[in-house]
Amino acid sequence: MQSRDIHAPRPRRGSSRAWWLLVFVLVAGRVAVVPITLDQAAVQGPRKVLTGDVRRFHNIATHPGTPYRSFQVEYPPVMLGAIKALDSGSFSSATSATMWSQLLMDLGVALLLWWGWGKRSAVAYLIIGAPFLFYPFLYLRLDLLSVLLAVGGIALVRRRRPALGGAALALACFAKVWPVLLTPALLIRRSWRAVAAFCAVGAVGLAAWVGWVGTAGVNQVLSMRHSSGWEVESTVGAVGRLFSSDPVRLNQGAWRFGTVPHWAYGTLNVLMLAAVAAAWLLARRHQPHGTAVLDGWAAIAAIGAFLIFSPLLSPQFMIWLVPFAAIAAARGDRLVGGLVTAVVALSVADLNLVMELVRTNEVLPQGIVLVRNLLLVVLVGVCFARLVRQARRPAVAAAPPELVEAAA
Repeated sequence: MQSRDIHAPRPRRGSSRAWWLLVFVLVAGRVAVVPITLDQAAVQGPRKVLTGDVRRFHNIATHPGTPYRSFQVEYPPVMLGAIKALDSGSFSSATSATMWSQLLMDLGVALLLWWGWGKRSAVAYLIIGAPFLFYPFLYLRLDLLSVLLAVGGIALVRRRRPALGGAALALACFAKVWPVLLTPALLIRRSWRAVAAFCAVGAVGLAAWVGWVGTAGVNQVLSMRHSSGWEVESTVGAVGRLFSSDPVRLNQGAWRFGTVPHWAYGTLNVLMLAAVAAAWLLARRHQPHGTAVLDGWAAIAAIGAFLIFSPLLSPQFMIWLVPFAAIAAARGDRLVGGLVTAVVALSVADLNLVMELVRTNEVLPQGIVLVRNLLLVVLVGVCFARLVRQARRPAVAAAPPELVEAAA
């Protein structure tokens, strides 16, 4: 049974044409930005602000040794496979292949949202993510791979293909670690086949990874190649830098300063886990479990908490929030959609001014980062407030899960 928004009025013919025109403009902008960016001499040259990640991917793909064993790699195996698949031997071709592949994945996420949650969610995704087009660094990263797999996994579960959905979500965790934050939704939905598939694929994948290179690979991914220091764009790091005289240094691909004490790591991890658990427990208390609750506010609260309490907060990480903000916005929560749009826009401005932020710590770039992080905290707070309000409502008589999913 196809998911749809039962509260949405049937669009009139004129409004339907406006929708299609909006979709065309948003998609055409994404398609156009790739050749425009690739044609710029700054992208074809050694400009690290845009192409630094692709250069890192190229170095990994062309290294003669065994990843994780002969040299350190900060990406899980699925991401590593994508890096090798997109590299044909030259940096220029790797840059082009990366951009075109990420365009396809971006549009793929929109199609999955359309298929799983309706066209309003897909269009909301294209709108909220539009600021990335003004400085298209997102297409020169590979974060959209994990987003595509994670959104695809949840969409498959909603469309009553739980085994495939659980497997896709497990693969997403082998592209980036963050999708593991979405797995409690499978338990709340009582989709046991999805849970079983997730555990099976996860266990086999982890066993194969450890059997290949030992535990070194897992350690390198979780520690970002044993990086040290506060990243200057993180929530704690951005505030700490205001009072620190430590020099900023490039460490394992990120600009960092100082040293993160062991107790700080422990405290941040405890706070993050507590916030993630609270988000899903609140979502579980709401009966029946609506789409805005499970696939919107709870997902945003869990991912947002992970970002807030992480010592690393790269601008491209904000794409993780966009699909779930689109789902919430399509259900009428314009505040959440607006907050995520603002966070995305400020992250784009942040990366555009990152060298000024790193070298001179000017007021404008530092202010952009601080405001972006403050809005991220506000976003998570709003989602928690929504979850608390929903959890306090009287429980509705239980309905068959498939009917609840269709109505949501």
